[in-house]
Amino acid sequence: MSEMKILFCASEAAPFAKTGGLADVAGSLPESLHKLGCDVRIFMPLYRSVRDNLPSLHPVARNMIIPIGTHDYHIHLWESRTLSGTPVYFLEKDEFYDRSYLYGSPLRGDYEDNAERFIALSMGARQLCDSIGWYPSIFHLHDWQTALAAAYFQMNWRYDPKFGRSGTVFTIHNIAYQGVFPAGFFSLTNLPPSTWSLQGIEFWGQCNFMKAGLVYSDFITTVSPRYAREITTKDFGFGLEGILEERKDSLRGILNGIDVNTWDPQTDSFLPHRFSKDDLSGKKVCKEALCSRMGLENSCELPLIGMIGRLATQKGFDLLEKILPDLMKLPVNLVILGTGDTAIEEKIRDMEKLYANHLKLITRYDEEMAHLIEAGADIFLMPSRYEPCGLNQMYSLRYGTIPVVHATGGLDNSVLDVMVYPDTGTGFKFYDYEPDAFLDSVKSALDLFKEVRKWVEIQRRAMIEDFSWDKSASQYIEVYEKVLASKKGFGTRPGPKPGPIGGLV
Repeated sequence: MSEMKILFCASEAAPFAKTGGLADVAGSLPESLHKLGCDVRIFMPLYRSVRDNLPSLHPVARNMIIPIGTHDYHIHLWESRTLSGTPVYFLEKDEFYDRSYLYGSPLRGDYEDNAERFIALSMGARQLCDSIGWYPSIFHLHDWQTALAAAYFQMNWRYDPKFGRSGTVFTIHNIAYQGVFPAGFFSLTNLPPSTWSLQGIEFWGQCNFMKAGLVYSDFITTVSPRYAREITTKDFGFGLEGILEERKDSLRGILNGIDVNTWDPQTDSFLPHRFSKDDLSGKKVCKEALCSRMGLENSCELPLIGMIGRLATQKGFDLLEKILPDLMKLPVNLVILGTGDTAIEEKIRDMEKLYANHLKLITRYDEEMAHLIEAGADIFLMPSRYEPCGLNQMYSLRYGTIPVVHATGGLDNSVLDVMVYPDTGTGFKFYDYEPDAFLDSVKSALDLFKEVRKWVEIQRRAMIEDFSWDKSASQYIEVYEKVLASKKGFGTRPGPKPGPIGGLV
């Protein structure tokens, strides 16, 4: 176990750069793997925000060459460490990463050169290993931005004796985002012509980076067991369900964990009063503080519902819009924190004007408010149309804020339905993605909220659930071991001569 070396390749990792759940995984999972005896390192771009906020960066290599199409790019590599000492390596190429946003600007959308930016990152993994003289047992690749590394490995790197018994694991965080580019972009990858096929990265006449991870990696994981099943179907596979069905024996869903040090009601520095399952009095103080700050009436007399998420139909805001008039007729308060679709925001704002004393929408990123909502709310809504894993339902459970969720993806895996399992349940589920089903589930939660003793029992059951990364890390090690077991003796296996792919310059 101590000799297992893992290189995490990701386009973002907390706390260095973050836009979503990928960063939480790439930042937290390596720490838990390290505790289990693995030599784990992280590789990501040197964004402007990283450079501005990271005081200590040490040079690793300068003026390495990465060929993208017919152009050679000079890159630099830098190293830093997490607080626990995990090495983090950064790929510097100012014309690619020295920008205000990671993937695109809010006004102009995705950057036009995203293909080149993440071809460089995928190729750079090989350059990093050669620069530091460290060769991983597993390249753990995340989402489309690093998926091409699986193709580079399969077509070239594995024939180098230093990588002869290495393997690749590819994790899908959200299959809806695939990195699809026009066919002409294939020439930028410098992959062999054989990879431009139905069995390679060609996708309806376009170049699909994520497909490279699905086709060429040794093993595929995704972020919950339910989502692993869902993405093999037409409804959730976004066109890649056929490949995933073919590879289902090499596909596993592992539920994401949460940072139990940051999200802990007993130690949370954002809260006006801390609390635990044995003493919930501090939760009432948090509820009073939240209602006071939001100007909500009858702060502790009415049940307080919270919702945090991107304002998008994927997150179920289309359902929320439809039930809001009926929900606001009930004796409840509702606080929503999120940014996203301006049309959704405008509709909720219109409702906020009608129910100003009971509905509040906050459209900004606010970490303190997120913690206060998780702590102060009684009920938390996550009606996502689909949800690969989800984190807020786990935060809610840990804070005794009972979730109402659509039974999909990680929401289904992490919440046990009280209406089906009254003695062991931890939340409420609706199974049909319909407004009436959603509203009925909310009403069920509100009805049970009136039964104080039963409600407290549910809260305490929820708060003892274990969503730490340690549990997930053990499952990832099982995957790594399975991949490495399949590689025994590979170094002597004959194969075709590798082509001129990035890294061999």
